Amino acid sequence: MVRCALTALVLCSALAAGCSDRPKLAKVKGTVTLDGKPLPYGTVTFEAKGYRSATGKIVNGEITNVTTYDAGDGAPVASHRVAVTANAEPGPAVVANPGEGKAPKADYMSGKSLIPSGYNDPTTSGLTADIVAGENSVEFKLSSAGPKK
Repeated sequence: MVRCALTALVLCSALAAGCSDRPKLAKVKGTVTLDGKPLPYGTVTFEAKGYRSATGKIVNGEITNVTTYDAGDGAPVASHRVAVTANAEPGPAVVANPGEGKAPKADYMSGKSLIPSGYNDPTTSGLTADIVAGENSVEFKLSSAGPKK
């Protein structure tokens, strides 16, 4: 019985120590526009080398609920490359008739992108954000012409 209690104590200590290894996070809010108009909805992803990615929702052009580990906890304090995705609601699912050999439309699962695809990848988006301790406000101005090269 004592051995079980000791094992449990060691495990709990190890788990508690692991939680303290999380990086410093900071709250992030901001805006995303496409050609000067608020992006109606989508997702923004913050990626910094050596850290877990953080994601937030875009609602009526506003960045909300940026999360790394727990809902709304923010993004790691670091310099980030940023990706934005925004897909239209997909059309009705197309079920292929196995006898006809027809494939469903390419966008039946994800919907058509509302923005140029270059913004979907942090390596091609041209978007960056320096997240510092405290509250952060970021602004991303997208263009229907796509990211600047």
